[in-house]
Amino acid sequence: MTNKFLSEELREWLDVSRREFMQRISLGAASAAVAGSVLAKSVSADELRDHVQVADTGKKVKVGIGLNYGPFNQPWRRGCWRLCKTVLDGGGEIVAVRGEPSKDSEQQSERQLLDRGIDVLCLGIYSQESETAFIVDEAKKRGIKTVGFAVPVKDSPAVVEDTWGTAMVMGYQIQNILQRQGTLVQTAEDRGFYTPFDMEGDLLELMTKYEPRMKMLPFMPGSTSTNDQISKGRENALALLQANPDPNSIQAIVSWWWPLTLGAAQALKQMNRKGIKVFNHYFSDQFLTEFQNPESPIEFSTDTPWHIMGDKTGELALALGRGEDVKPNVYHVPVTSITKDQASKSLAEIQDMDKQAIALLKQYGG
Repeated sequence: MTNKFLSEELREWLDVSRREFMQRISLGAASAAVAGSVLAKSVSADELRDHVQVADTGKKVKVGIGLNYGPFNQPWRRGCWRLCKTVLDGGGEIVAVRGEPSKDSEQQSERQLLDRGIDVLCLGIYSQESETAFIVDEAKKRGIKTVGFAVPVKDSPAVVEDTWGTAMVMGYQIQNILQRQGTLVQTAEDRGFYTPFDMEGDLLELMTKYEPRMKMLPFMPGSTSTNDQISKGRENALALLQANPDPNSIQAIVSWWWPLTLGAAQALKQMNRKGIKVFNHYFSDQFLTEFQNPESPIEFSTDTPWHIMGDKTGELALALGRGEDVKPNVYHVPVTSITKDQASKSLAEIQDMDKQAIALLKQYGG
């Protein structure tokens, strides 16, 4: 209902704001927040794609990117694929350095790229803003622009996961399925290895704290991406189950990294433990193959659309390289989630993307 005493301008603003609010609710996106000179935005896939209109000035923009993903980092690889594809489709050139999935290798790759005649450096995905500020300062001295890929970067635009949004989607789904009662345990890569996992785990623990009939067991560390994480996840889950033999002692295992999810599912089958539901974050073809099985204990999964993150990062890199005025905004991509009945469809989509990613990135050592 519109108040007749409101001015025409204010009524129009309220109508637009109401529509935008409903759109954000339907997308499951968090509201925008302003912090200093950096605008943190959570926007839809269409908005991410349409926000930057890159002018074709004829300049051959050289974009540097470190390909530091490992065999389990399929989501990251999909993001790199779309980042590179966007740059190439826009008339740019990719300069890549192959590394390993660690902060040290990532920063080493970025320093190497500074000497490769690039116009724009993409930083990410492990090292946080304070850890790469010295690299950004050096890039600035050389006239190289910088953009964040899955991480915030000093004085630069960035495209990141909606980490808090992911944790909230996961948390509410768990609470609803378990009817807000029961004991949970979380697992992910080792604390400090990948910051979003730590943030998601912290928020879910906080959400659990305010449910009087729910309990969170101590965090179950998982390993790092340079190890066989499926085996490690199985080993950790077996130890957990042996330490908690009562069939009613645990109701859910929450895994923020898909290889550890598969390991936990294998342990449950090996121990013939029924009634424990498994919740997952991040898609892969192996995970979705297991998830679609009606007998699998995996109940629900969230994901981050890395292909959208790559698209947007590539657009920003081109715009920066062509001298456009790009604000140091931090964009959050939407949160993806599926239930078991949607796993088969998602598997076909992921397999198609992975096939294209491998074909393109092998040209750059990926």
